[in-house]
Amino acid sequence: MEPSLTYPAPSELLEEFEDLETAEERIQFLIELGQSLPDFPSEYCTEEFRVVGCQSMVWIVPQWDGELFHFRASSDAPMVRGLAGVLLSAYSGKSPRDILEFSVDEFFEKLHLKTFLSPLRSNGLNSMVKRIRHYADTELVSDGTVSPSVKTPAPEAAQDLGSIQDRIQSIRDEFPILSVKNGEGEQIAYLDNAASSQRPRAVIESISELFSEHYSNVHRSGHAWASETTIKMEESREAVRRFIHAPSADEVIFTAGTTASINLVACAWGNSNLQPGDEIVITEMEHHSNIVPWQQLSQRTGCRIVWVPILPDYTLDMKSYADSLSERTKLVAITAVSNVLGTINPVKSMTAMAHQVGAKVLVDAAQAIPHGSLDVQDWDADFVVFSGHKMLASSGVGVLYGKRSLLESMPAWQGGGSMIKAVTFDGFTVADLPHKFEAGTPPIAEIISLSPAIEFLESIGKQRLMEHERMLVGTAMVGLSKLDGVRTYSPALEQKCGILSFSVDGIHGEEIARVLDGRGIAIRVGHHCAMPLHARLAVPVTCRASFYLYNTLDEVSRLVESVSHAIKLLRR
Repeated sequence: MEPSLTYPAPSELLEEFEDLETAEERIQFLIELGQSLPDFPSEYCTEEFRVVGCQSMVWIVPQWDGELFHFRASSDAPMVRGLAGVLLSAYSGKSPRDILEFSVDEFFEKLHLKTFLSPLRSNGLNSMVKRIRHYADTELVSDGTVSPSVKTPAPEAAQDLGSIQDRIQSIRDEFPILSVKNGEGEQIAYLDNAASSQRPRAVIESISELFSEHYSNVHRSGHAWASETTIKMEESREAVRRFIHAPSADEVIFTAGTTASINLVACAWGNSNLQPGDEIVITEMEHHSNIVPWQQLSQRTGCRIVWVPILPDYTLDMKSYADSLSERTKLVAITAVSNVLGTINPVKSMTAMAHQVGAKVLVDAAQAIPHGSLDVQDWDADFVVFSGHKMLASSGVGVLYGKRSLLESMPAWQGGGSMIKAVTFDGFTVADLPHKFEAGTPPIAEIISLSPAIEFLESIGKQRLMEHERMLVGTAMVGLSKLDGVRTYSPALEQKCGILSFSVDGIHGEEIARVLDGRGIAIRVGHHCAMPLHARLAVPVTCRASFYLYNTLDEVSRLVESVSHAIKLLRR
């Protein structure tokens, strides 16, 4: 491919299109533009250069001369070949940064492309743009330069509206369910947020809008509803990328939840990388979802699980953690926040220690993500997993973030539609990320709900949310500690989020929860999917109150008073 390949300048195309009045004239011009492109060598018509997401066969081949990109492109459809020519005009002969900063949507608008392209053609055009921008991204990253498209923009400064408590009623008004009362006319105090949060009006409306106005399957079909639904879904992927500061949206894999994400890694990565004698390090405070998949992997491969204990102050024993790491350690799987204790673990330092012995790190962020944005690049974790239903979004959707090199090296976990580039009688070729791990029809409404949920959390602010939760949980800790026979399981306030587990001597947690429920207070009781931790704590079940952005000091007072009432009632 010669670096001297040239195409019409964008200004030349704009002049040509200005003289075209009808859609038929513009389509004919695109066909003629496609015919004018240089011959496309047949050896480039391979899966390596094929653009996934186009109805027609489209190939884009880059050449990098150290400063500028030059492209060839072709398609088996005449008009699509012309669309490729438009992109060659826009992008060829430009530096990676110029490619990423070029306002292609504005260019398309001036050409009036969207006025006569079908939704399917528009989807294909967007896929071609994404491929070219990916080439530019990759070159900037490999050159050590942070790309504009992978750099998380600084969020707009939230308007200084004071603390959450100062505007708690306006926040609560955004959650219709909080106005519901029980059969006794009691206002419900929902204190089971660690199990699942409630949904603000914006999330509810996003789901209603989907089913009322444009629902269709995504990444397929040639009509407007399919295009709009696909765009909404991919907007959520970008919102997640921004919220966790992932380098690329391609590294954001949608799953059915945290459990599914962990199982995906255990199967797709674990089956290929673990063998007898290898070790997986996990902690005593893990949720079953971050225990059982590794136990199953141990049964399949013969690897061994090493447990990191907790200290009497309900934090991890970091000396034991350091001692557990060795050249045999292949994976460390840790929770960022305990769903029982509320303990916030030092993920960044634990990850760095694991990497020193060559181990990979998976972080269960299911209880961390509800409390504000994450920075997976700062953590340097290899995998990060979480669910939507704990962070104001719908149930049925989760996220797996993985470093690109790892995701690309892993085999596809499930087979079916969407996760392939091609299927023949002899086999198949997997699709590029992220579709490689998203077989079948995804949970579309659930994924779309992530974007408004994230926007809501961003409007609150991570620091404000943590301050609010600590005010609530600290008040609850003081109040419950004054009650006879109540034991709380919690680290110091500055080391935790808004989760508080407790037990009452001589009274089963189920009885406490039943009395509280009758008084309109919703808590969780049980082992909270953390039986090994409860065995370590020497208590079969605990009661758990978990506070969130819409809870109030009045609800904390009701909790403490109701536990006191339950103790008196049940000890008669």
